[in-house]
Amino acid sequence: MKEFPYKKFRKGQKESISALRKNLGSVIVLKAPTGFGKTVVALIAHREAEKVLYAVRTRNEMVPVIREARKLGYDFSFIYSGRKMCPLLRGSEVRPEDFWVNCRILRSRGLCDFYSSLDRVPYQDELTRILEGGESDPRQIVYSIVTQLKVCPFFALVGKAYYSKVVVVTYPYLFQEEIFRTAFTDLSLSDFYVIVDEAHTILNPQSIIEGELDELTLDNAIKEVKHFCPSEEVLKYLVSLRELLKNVRSRLLRRIEKALIHPGEGILQLLEDTLMEIKLKQLRELVVRPADFVRLGSSLNKVLKFLDYVRRNDFQVYGVVDRAEGIRKLKVIPTNYDIITERLSEAKGVLLMSGTMPPKEVMDSVCGEVTVYVDVEEEFGNVFPRENTFYAVVTFVSSSYRLRAKEMYLKYADLLTSMYESLDKGVILAVYPSYQFMDEVTINIVDVKEQVIEGRGTTYAEVLDAIISGGSKAVIHAVASGKFTEGIELLDGEGRSLIKVVALMGVPYPQPDDYLSDLRRNLSEKLGSKLATDLTTAVPAAIRSLQAVGRAIRSGRDRAFIVLADRRFLSLKLRSLLSVRYDAIVTSRKALAHLMKKFFKGLI
Repeated sequence: MKEFPYKKFRKGQKESISALRKNLGSVIVLKAPTGFGKTVVALIAHREAEKVLYAVRTRNEMVPVIREARKLGYDFSFIYSGRKMCPLLRGSEVRPEDFWVNCRILRSRGLCDFYSSLDRVPYQDELTRILEGGESDPRQIVYSIVTQLKVCPFFALVGKAYYSKVVVVTYPYLFQEEIFRTAFTDLSLSDFYVIVDEAHTILNPQSIIEGELDELTLDNAIKEVKHFCPSEEVLKYLVSLRELLKNVRSRLLRRIEKALIHPGEGILQLLEDTLMEIKLKQLRELVVRPADFVRLGSSLNKVLKFLDYVRRNDFQVYGVVDRAEGIRKLKVIPTNYDIITERLSEAKGVLLMSGTMPPKEVMDSVCGEVTVYVDVEEEFGNVFPRENTFYAVVTFVSSSYRLRAKEMYLKYADLLTSMYESLDKGVILAVYPSYQFMDEVTINIVDVKEQVIEGRGTTYAEVLDAIISGGSKAVIHAVASGKFTEGIELLDGEGRSLIKVVALMGVPYPQPDDYLSDLRRNLSEKLGSKLATDLTTAVPAAIRSLQAVGRAIRSGRDRAFIVLADRRFLSLKLRSLLSVRYDAIVTSRKALAHLMKKFFKGLI
């Protein structure tokens, strides 16, 4: 097994590895900026661990973990959505709950050749060869398994996981017991040391797990039952849910009593029986090619999945009108951290990593125990030169609800236009507290030639097109905690960030709705009202702000001008949570433009 795979350590890496090794078996928090090399540090620190479950948010985030595990000579496997791995689907979209029911029926009846081949083909040595090859993109590895070995890639990699030191998974395989079980029938979380990347996410239970049911799904479920398996009691229940949804009016999450949703155990069993009868009738009607059956969906299945969450004590139901689609939805969401902390407590040891972890006292409270807290820059010095980043607080604007009016939106629009005019080259990432606030500001921006406004369907390609069309500069308008503030990486041909300015267009506090109120109340019972308030307001606002800033600073060669456009960034609470030094307090657009020009000329 290889030691450190690079020529030299970055500042703090060697010391961090030592600190983590000494405390394996504890709950460890590692706070280090993007570009520090947290992945290789975490893997080397777990060299003596027998089995490691390395959890990432998305499939794309598996790439650096696979790459580093291979460089270190670790035996590894990875697991993400079985639906997305399935060779029978070939890119077709099927809901996860539909996929697993169909997959289970096909496997049990011997109708999937890819699964059956696992017992006929001696594929293990070839699978190891593919994993040890040069490809780090999990999608390409899966493609190679299908085309070269002709076996089910999901269950092949699951089998490999039982004998691998490192198993890389997406979040659901860690935090959701029923999904963990689809892969690990003979293992438990207590067999693993757990590493959680981007672990600030656990402070938002809604981002980890939620169920959803919309009016279109219910309409289809009603039609489905009528066609395949008419049941008066099932239809009566589904119609009652559909009527309930008609009363949903708000674009904010509004509480709905669970008693109005839960059907009772008798009806629940009848729903499950009806679903299985529908599936078997679908199978008979097709007379079947497995590829046809695995693509079939059932809206009733989604209803049942939703009800699985409704039955849980720590979940609450809310109604909301979807902003983008305009359709009414029911959502069921956990209202405390228990589902997360209970899962983590089962592991042999836990390492939580992020560049935006809140302070130790917050993490101690969230985790329910004293954590070992390693803040790389506080303990070992700045990873990147401090002079590469300039923070300016703009005090003549605020996104406070009581100040939201046409005049304030115009001020923000003028401020952004001024920043655009002051920048010679590069991208401005403008980050807003909400879609509504972003819409009110951007509608007043007229002098910015190339810009992209984030929406549900906005793609990375559209962003790149805007940058190319803009020639030298462009603006990306995004919402805090959205896909562009936590997932986008815009680099030039030499690996430098194209984002030169990050403008926080208001403090990104979470929207005040019934879910936030319920989460705060439940946390207050365990943590006290002050900490619960911080965890549902200031802490997520600080994390979202730092995540946005991190889009610009990807390496030690990047320089970025950070605009904190809200006077509330001067509050002691936010300053403490952000833990950054403010370089200037700005009271006019002209003063901000002057500072920007000086910074990019290297004069400050």
